[in-house]
Amino acid sequence: MNNTFSTVRENHQKAFELLTSRQEISRVEIAKALGVSLQTAMKIMQYFTDYGLAECIGEGSGSLGRKPQLYAFKPDSAYIFAAVHEGNIVRVGVLDAACRLLLEETEEIRGGLHDWLVEQPCSIAERLVQVLAEQGRTAKRRIGIGLCLPGVVDDVHNEISLAPSFALSSSYHVGDFIKETETRLGVPAYIENDVNAAVYGEFTNTGSADLAFISLGTGVGMGIVLDGKLRHGPSFSAGEIAFMPIADEFAPGQWRGAEELVGLESLRRRFGFDRHFGISGMKDETIIAMTSMISNVLAHIISAASALVNITEFVLGGLTVDILGDSLIEETRRKVNQLSPFNAVVRGQSVPSPALIGAAKKVLDMQIGALMALDSKEDTM
Repeated sequence: MNNTFSTVRENHQKAFELLTSRQEISRVEIAKALGVSLQTAMKIMQYFTDYGLAECIGEGSGSLGRKPQLYAFKPDSAYIFAAVHEGNIVRVGVLDAACRLLLEETEEIRGGLHDWLVEQPCSIAERLVQVLAEQGRTAKRRIGIGLCLPGVVDDVHNEISLAPSFALSSSYHVGDFIKETETRLGVPAYIENDVNAAVYGEFTNTGSADLAFISLGTGVGMGIVLDGKLRHGPSFSAGEIAFMPIADEFAPGQWRGAEELVGLESLRRRFGFDRHFGISGMKDETIIAMTSMISNVLAHIISAASALVNITEFVLGGLTVDILGDSLIEETRRKVNQLSPFNAVVRGQSVPSPALIGAAKKVLDMQIGALMALDSKEDTM
């Protein structure tokens, strides 16, 4: 029964991908593409229609018999909320069912964990919905909210850990906060690592099936997509380069990780800028030295990752990349080309807020999959 249940869920996900990638599609085309019966395809499309994500737009052309019914995706039928913790700010967005960002707002972090995990995301989301309503833009359904957090994020047990830069040195259970968020907004809530959300957003926007996103800011991390799937690992720590040892020789207990080398606090101590990190007041030689030092670390990490899992596309993002700009990306690219024979591509973000897009896509995947699987389970019991 488990295999059948898994197959049904995969069919539903594939059907949704087909629906969102075409201007119009028929149940016959869905059935052929998935290798299922016409009756199954009819049921799947009826589900999308009932859920408000599709509508029948009329009949297609056909030479014999009944003409096929055509369906179209309705991306404006639903809202998805997403919130990202970014150092000293919370960024919150409202997206449509195609994961297109409609509105976003940032707010400085205040208070403790409850404020930036529950109070601020909820209050900002409610404000944005009100703004959209005043613009005459409303959606019948709210699908869910994605909460992007720093550190190792275990979305099975609702725990976060190993985020010392955010004063989280041990495991912390956030289940009660998630429930409170769900109650306040009236939608399911899902948690994800912030950099994982960013790489998933880049994947959603570009379709690149194998890529990594390296974020440089208060924390340092990498998100990985392999074969079109977000890689978490059994302990949810895939891509935690903050703790990746970087040393010239084997010296247990004496190595420094990437975050200790190029995290904002380390850079601040080494190069002497204030908490409002910016290059406007820096000397040219300081900017050049910082760019050189960071690109050295990045080039070794990228070359190692490219050799290990054959990722050939790396996206650089985060506050430090925003500040240093193209010069950091270009210098990193140059050094990677010198170190690695695998022709890795190093580039900047393809969209301004990839983590919001990735968080929304995860919500959509999880919620559509869960609802459709629940409906399908009745058929397989």
